[in-house]
Amino acid sequence: MRAPRQPWLLGMALLAVTGACGGFNNGPLGEGSVRGRILDADVDVAWVSVFGESELMTGVSSDGRFELEGVPARTVELFVLASRTRAARVQVVPRGARIIDVGDIDAPPGAFITVQLRSDDGSVPEEGEVEVEDTPFDDLPVDPATGELRVGPLPAGCYVLEVDAKEHAQKEEQVCVREGEERRLEVVLSRGDDDDGDDD
Repeated sequence: MRAPRQPWLLGMALLAVTGACGGFNNGPLGEGSVRGRILDADVDVAWVSVFGESELMTGVSSDGRFELEGVPARTVELFVLASRTRAARVQVVPRGARIIDVGDIDAPPGAFITVQLRSDDGSVPEEGEVEVEDTPFDDLPVDPATGELRVGPLPAGCYVLEVDAKEHAQKEEQVCVREGEERRLEVVLSRGDDDDGDDD
């Protein structure tokens, strides 16, 4: 005769396995949560997002701790802004309906890209903006007097900068940066045609 099943034993086993991975988050199986702590975080500016999923973003607590929910259950990179000068990209594999703890993140010095924007006639375009694709760095205004914008800190890696201005054609530039690097990037925009030519 088979011994009766004891559901509480199964429950204890599940708790043991879950504890090793960080715990359940009771969310959809296709999504998980990621938690951790940013060392020496500047809480006034620090945040964590998912590279390529910039709408997934959270701030940090006074001790640098964060928990980001709704992260796709696949290999992703966290984009970590630790302070005004330090940033990191951290690879993680969230699990569906689980909480993964990445531990402490000690972000190194980030890179900065100074964009010099001008029109093809040499003037500074009006309402110039820069976006770093796949990151929360979005709609950053260019200085209307100088045409410059310093973007960063960015973790080491490659990025696509989308540059736009009033009455000009949008342009994309791919830039790769190293840890702590300072780069200058000149971007020349061509004047666009506001008139479609269709006066029907």
